[in-house]
Amino acid sequence: MAQDYDNMGKSLWTDHAADLSRFVLDEDDVEVLEDLDTEQQTVIARQTDITKLVRVNNNKAILHVELQLRDSTDTPMWARNAQYQGYLVGEYQMPVYSNVIYFHPRAGRNDPGGYTYSWNGYEHTNRYKVIRLIEIEGQAILERQAPGLLPFTPLMQPPPGRDLERWIQECVDATRAASVDQITQADLLHGISVFSGIVYNAELLDRLIPEELMLESKTYQRQMEKAARETTLKNTLTVLNRKFPTEAVNALTPEMQNIDDLQRLEQLLIAAAEARNLDTFTQMLHESEPVDRQ
Repeated sequence: MAQDYDNMGKSLWTDHAADLSRFVLDEDDVEVLEDLDTEQQTVIARQTDITKLVRVNNNKAILHVELQLRDSTDTPMWARNAQYQGYLVGEYQMPVYSNVIYFHPRAGRNDPGGYTYSWNGYEHTNRYKVIRLIEIEGQAILERQAPGLLPFTPLMQPPPGRDLERWIQECVDATRAASVDQITQADLLHGISVFSGIVYNAELLDRLIPEELMLESKTYQRQMEKAARETTLKNTLTVLNRKFPTEAVNALTPEMQNIDDLQRLEQLLIAAAEARNLDTFTQMLHESEPVDRQ
């Protein structure tokens, strides 16, 4: 489930990089120049979430953002951030503006925002900005009319006296009134649905953001297709395990898990139901092209 929030956040940073960069840097004069690929880095074990080359007040810098649903548990965030910043400074030799955005209202309360030591002539300081959405006044963000920020507003602080259901409705209404095309609007509404699910119940969100408002969303379609693939694969394996030895089916499972094409998986589900022996199914699985069922 956490992966859904992560994927949605990265998608928004792809489509609305300028809005979000100006928000985290608290600076209007920001130009996003390009994405920086940290996937192949060898110094640290994990890939950074968002890393972009930006121009701030006519000076180039690296913008680094980590998206955190909850607190970092395996490794403290200050230690992870020291790794990230050390790599980026060494690789690009320019300032790194590092940020951590916490989504859950209880997350990030104990994040010190850095790490420092000084002893006997040795000194090191690593600082980053801690952004807890619950501490941000949501109404001010709505008034900025920056579409890329809208999916995060339900997790922000509502105006005094505003009940939560009315607040979500205002965020939805602002999104529907935003000056964006229909597909972008659907993406933003899906973003509200995904992030609001961190704290609000699904029944409320389904009522305030009906599915038909999200049907044209690229991220919603990808999510639905992923769910359909997972369900079809699960059903195929269930059929195979009922008919054939589990050990033999397990040997084929990794190959089936690597199939991204939903139609191909649906065809294999039918083939599994009809196959009289596992060799017949295996032959169909190994075919390079989808099974053509006339």
